[in-house]
Amino acid sequence: MIFGIGIDVLEAQRMHETHARFGVRIVERLLMPEERVQFERTQRPGRFLAMRFAAKEAIVKAMGTGFAHGMWLRDVGVVQNEWGKPEIHYSERGEQMRRALGIGEGHVTLSDEAGLVVAVAVLLRASAPRRTPRRTPRRGPRRAKRQ
Repeated sequence: MIFGIGIDVLEAQRMHETHARFGVRIVERLLMPEERVQFERTQRPGRFLAMRFAAKEAIVKAMGTGFAHGMWLRDVGVVQNEWGKPEIHYSERGEQMRRALGIGEGHVTLSDEAGLVVAVAVLLRASAPRRTPRRTPRRGPRRAKRQ
């Protein structure tokens, strides 16, 4: 079952300008350590930062917290797996918030076209722990009460 859906659209040029202005400070403020590893290998740093920022926004929107209710920029991030699929990662505090909200797995997709970056996040509810049904003693058919 879906917990929440979030979407964010960003003009990539804004992040290019921000990166040009603040350099490494914006990288340190925005990216989780796992994201920084991939950032160091990218040939398009502005695009990378724009996509990560949009993804973070989409994820916290899907969580319903935004960045004002216990989640910070580095509490959630997106790291590409070996096939290039973006996967959601949480910091320790982000993981605690995810569990407290009852969020299970999450999915994010990123796209850029004509100067815009789009991120869509879908978060699923955590599955409830399976309970084994209690066995009740077997009873015979119900009988009508005598009056």
